[in-house]
Amino acid sequence: MRTDDMVIMDSGPRGQAIDWHLRQADLTEAQWLDFITWLESPANARAYDAVAAADRSLGDMPQPAIPATLVPANDVDPMPAHRMPVRGGARRWGWSVGGLAIAASLALLAMPMVRAPGAQPYSVETKAGERSEVALADGTRIELNGDTRIGLDHADPRIARLDRGEAVFHVTHDAAHPFSVRSGELTVQDVGTVFDLTRSGSQLDVAVAEGGVLFQPDGERVGLSAGQALSAREDTHQLVRSTVAADLVGGWRGGRLAFTGEPLGIVAAAIQRRYGIDVALESGLSHQSFTGMVAMSGSAERDIPHLAALIGAEWRHTGDQWILAPGNKPAR
Repeated sequence: MRTDDMVIMDSGPRGQAIDWHLRQADLTEAQWLDFITWLESPANARAYDAVAAADRSLGDMPQPAIPATLVPANDVDPMPAHRMPVRGGARRWGWSVGGLAIAASLALLAMPMVRAPGAQPYSVETKAGERSEVALADGTRIELNGDTRIGLDHADPRIARLDRGEAVFHVTHDAAHPFSVRSGELTVQDVGTVFDLTRSGSQLDVAVAEGGVLFQPDGERVGLSAGQALSAREDTHQLVRSTVAADLVGGWRGGRLAFTGEPLGIVAAAIQRRYGIDVALESGLSHQSFTGMVAMSGSAERDIPHLAALIGAEWRHTGDQWILAPGNKPAR
């Protein structure tokens, strides 16, 4: 018998990796946390990556859900760490497998949200230009940006729904009752961390300020740690990961808006939430990429012209609407 035929009996990292891989579909929440802890060893992570890659190469066999983790730019990433597109097919989301794992006590797992009997749902909503904060019975705090709506439940403070807008979640750790947030068709489950969620149309953005998370759309899992972010589009099943300074996550609370290769349409939406104004972009400007930080002064009359100068656009103010159109070259 060849050595390869006996590998499943190996008690080392590769044998353990095979065992974890075969059990993926049936893991309980506690076992998931044990699995994440096991992945913290670089040797274990490398072994699991190898086993997962070999299994995927079979192609025509049913695949268990495969976790994925982020890696530093000087490891195996073929693209710059600040922006890595991960593309999937029509039914599955793409993923990237690396060699680092995250802390088990700070896992974010996508799981179905179950509505408990006797639910008492309610909503909290802000208008554009407004901000609000909600304190839940479990100690969790949620900070809402302008033009945001979240759904909550008086009977269960461990579930939430983000319908639109942006919110920062400060989650109180409770391993026995993880905190779940649902947005559209995506559900994320957090265990003791701080993160920002933004919902704009079919796009959900996640940015982590503290701890580490696992994001699992439709079965594939992508690891994120503090200072890392991910954008997921439900219409195209495309994931794009990026990096951001951890202290800038939720920067809208202090008037700082940071963007890494984001379409200007996303930038305009962020400004609209902040000021409650209408910002229109002409001639395809909404798809132009923008990287940088916009410091909000508290006055749209100052900030809109400043943004126009940064992106090389012309601006005009008509009634309640600010209009930006392609024009001058960006200021240096």
